[in-house]
Amino acid sequence: MRNDKAESATDPILDKVLAFSGDNGLFDCGIIVVGLSGGPDSVALLTILKELKDRKDIDLDIVAFHCNHHLRPGICDDEADQVRALCERMGIELKVLDFDCAGFAKSNHISEETAGRILRYEAFEQYSKALEEKYKKQVRIAVAHHKDDLAETMMMNLFRGSGLEGLVNPKSRSGRIIRPLLCLNKKELTAFLDERGIGYATDMTNLTTMGTRNTWRNDIFPRIAELYGEEPSVPLARTYKLLSDDLDFISDFSFRAYAGSRVVLDGHPALKTDGIKDLHPAVKSRVLRLLWQETFGDLIDFEETNLKECAQLSCRDVSGEVTLDMPFGRKAYRHGDLFAYATENGVEKVACAIARKMGFLLSDGPIDLVIDLGDIPPEGDFSVEIPNSALKLKARIIENKGDLEYNNFLWFCPITAIGEGRITLSNSDGAGTGLHIRRAGSGGGKELKRLMTDLKIPESARRLVLFVRLNDDVLWLPGFGHSLGFTNEVSRERYIADKREEDVKSDRLVMFAIERKQ
Repeated sequence: MRNDKAESATDPILDKVLAFSGDNGLFDCGIIVVGLSGGPDSVALLTILKELKDRKDIDLDIVAFHCNHHLRPGICDDEADQVRALCERMGIELKVLDFDCAGFAKSNHISEETAGRILRYEAFEQYSKALEEKYKKQVRIAVAHHKDDLAETMMMNLFRGSGLEGLVNPKSRSGRIIRPLLCLNKKELTAFLDERGIGYATDMTNLTTMGTRNTWRNDIFPRIAELYGEEPSVPLARTYKLLSDDLDFISDFSFRAYAGSRVVLDGHPALKTDGIKDLHPAVKSRVLRLLWQETFGDLIDFEETNLKECAQLSCRDVSGEVTLDMPFGRKAYRHGDLFAYATENGVEKVACAIARKMGFLLSDGPIDLVIDLGDIPPEGDFSVEIPNSALKLKARIIENKGDLEYNNFLWFCPITAIGEGRITLSNSDGAGTGLHIRRAGSGGGKELKRLMTDLKIPESARRLVLFVRLNDDVLWLPGFGHSLGFTNEVSRERYIADKREEDVKSDRLVMFAIERKQ
């Protein structure tokens, strides 16, 4: 490679890439991994970055990454050898990986092009993470998309019916991926390499009209250029910039709307429906996509029909718990004023998080734990860890005298009310059905199942809600109330008044508390 250009004070191509990358913060990292296929675009990208480094315009490490997909027998191996020779001449570290792209495509029922892209970007990400861990530097992945790629993608997505996100694609930066060449077209890149006498591989399939992209590139765009007297990439780049500004504004507004409606349920993101139901459809759809992306980390196969169903579910009145089937076995979930996404196995976790937010205590599995008052020392605490949970139950025998402290998960029960001195901490999963509860001061009782429905506890969480029972009678449902004893000063005064009427002198109590394990 000739170095006369690298040593010069200016170079139009280098200066343009440097300015574009600086405006978009593309080089704010310590290492750049260049996706190097061996074609003119990626070879130009590597050369430009190397010359910018030699010119001391950027201070970072450059490494190259090549994927051999083995789709073209012999040719792919030749390209890998060319890439190795190029990197050796330039003094660039190279990582080469081999893939069975055809086999992956067949087993996953996708095109070979899609398979190659998936394998390639997964490998990029893994390699970048390994470099970050080894060198403790931020790593970004540079790919060689240019203005012509942008124009082709824009038109392909337009005729697929894409919205703004599809038309403003690819972006100069998407997460770890950067595209420093979006300011240049194909002719500029090949001229840059020809001027330096740098060779590159040519994929002959790119010169045919096989495939949608090649049809646009080799057939439709040349006809448009003849008709309008201008390369299509030029006006499309202007349109891209206008649409990009619009998208940035809408995206910023949508992020703020998302942040204003977002809640976290035991680490799981959700939306308050009151905060999104009156949003403009363009904003609402983006808010719902942001929730999907935060929940699952991708937007794969979240299509327009799914989005429409989720928008309707998030805004209409619902009774109880509603779920909708989504791609990959995922679910859209609605309960009350909360909307969330979850995996099929994760719906229960979301429901339990909502129930906890409502003030109820839940386990992660069946509970039927017998508590014998004989195990409680006359003076001191009794403590037992509650199975299938992060909770423990504590008990102490006290006298109903003086000031007492209260919280939502504390219950004072008269010893005389506990038949044989045994009660059971349960949930419906452990105790089964047929349970009843009569709230203190109430004349009648109610089935526990019916009560949970009336309290609007999410159906998927009900079997795990904790309560204390004596046989089939629920004595205490934390988060709701009790049938015996008291839980606060108001119910204590009522309890004392009832005891006076009954003329019961014994006033020894068991204080039960449910706490988190330390």
